[in-house]
Amino acid sequence: MKLRKINPQTYELFENNQSLGTISTYRNPFHDSCIYLKFNLIKIPTTSPFLEIRKQEQKPLQVMIESSHTKLVDFMLKNGFKCKRYCFEAEVSATDLKHPLRTNFKVVPFIATDPIYSKCCDFLYKYYKTTHELVSPLTASKNEFITEVPTRSGYYNLDKQGRLNNVAFTENNEIAYLCSVDPTNCSSFIDSLLIKVFKKYSTTFFEADDTDWAASELLDKFNYKKNESFNTYIYE
Repeated sequence: MKLRKINPQTYELFENNQSLGTISTYRNPFHDSCIYLKFNLIKIPTTSPFLEIRKQEQKPLQVMIESSHTKLVDFMLKNGFKCKRYCFEAEVSATDLKHPLRTNFKVVPFIATDPIYSKCCDFLYKYYKTTHELVSPLTASKNEFITEVPTRSGYYNLDKQGRLNNVAFTENNEIAYLCSVDPTNCSSFIDSLLIKVFKKYSTTFFEADDTDWAASELLDKFNYKKNESFNTYIYE
């Protein structure tokens, strides 16, 4: 197999003088420790292009791809990529719950104009940074993160010392981000959060990474079949 760089962001692959398609590269300024790859292949190569791309780019390679692309995933795994994260995308209703929701845990709504909002954003930044560190470290500054990532509404609760304990950022029926520092009552917070959401909407949707314990706890509230996922693969 031959590899030819046809522009600064695109490699074309050849076998027996026939083009197999291209692999494009791009960067994510929020997670800039890796070079991201996007495949546009006519067929799967018989040999690996990844070592050469890694040498030219001088950074680890990252691919984010649906688990349904089984042939490409198998090729990646056989040639040095490792799966670092499974992301499950769920759209669920109250009828999908495994157990009835408990109602005695107080959660407080917030919007972007509330004094607590900036503290909620700081709380999310710290949690997000921690949960992404081992897979794809956050490289954006706190100001960049807070400008782009949090939604403008959600719910929170405080511990006995008046400190943030659990925070959820929501937008309409989406639970955009869930973060916590207290595994002992995060489940109760989630119950009360879902009660609030299902009072307004018939369904909710969210993403749950298997590397994110709070989001995984949210997903575990529901009868959800983990048949498909959006996964992160890294080539060191």
